[in-house]
Amino acid sequence: MMVQLLCSNKVYEKLKQELSKYQIEIMQDSDLVLVENGYDIPSGKLIVVFDAIDYMDVVKLLVSGVREHIHVMNTLTGFSENKFAVIEPRDVLYVEAGSDGIMAYTKSNRYSIKETLQYYENVWVAKGFIRINKSQLVNLLHVKEIIPWFNSRYVLRMDNNAELEVSKMFSKKLRSTLKI
Repeated sequence: MMVQLLCSNKVYEKLKQELSKYQIEIMQDSDLVLVENGYDIPSGKLIVVFDAIDYMDVVKLLVSGVREHIHVMNTLTGFSENKFAVIEPRDVLYVEAGSDGIMAYTKSNRYSIKETLQYYENVWVAKGFIRINKSQLVNLLHVKEIIPWFNSRYVLRMDNNAELEVSKMFSKKLRSTLKI
C-alpha cells in the first residue's frame, strides 16, 4: 500500500515511522492522501483528513484495511513449555505486558509473544480487542461479565474466570465500544 502525506514535518516523521511498521510506503503520486487538518486538499484523489493529535487513528484505519491481506497478522506464534504454538487471535482471551514480557492468555495456557502491546492493539482492533489499562488488551468475545466498580471503573470477568480491571482512563472507550 502507498500513501501521500500532506502534513507538518513533526507529524510526517511520526506517521512515516508508524506506517513503515506495516509496510505502507509514502509516495508523492499515490491516489490515497492523508491530509492534516488545515492543509490544502488535493482534488481527484481519495482523501483522509485527520487532526495532528489523532494521527494514530489514521494508522489504525489504514492498518485495519491492510490487515486482511497479510496472513501473518491473522495468527501469532507463542512460546510455552519449550514449544512454539501457532495461535489464532480469536483464541486469545487477553494480552498482557508484565515483568516476563508480553504474554497471550488462552483458556488453557499462557504464551510468551514477541510484538508490543501497541502492535496488537493496532492490528487486532477490528477483531474485537480493546485496551483496558496500560498493560492489558482484552478480547471482548471472551468477556463473560462486566462488573461496575468504584470511581467509574469496571472489572471484566473472562471465560477462564480471570478478573481484569478496566482503568478509569480506558473505561470511557469501553462504554463507547459496548454502548453501555
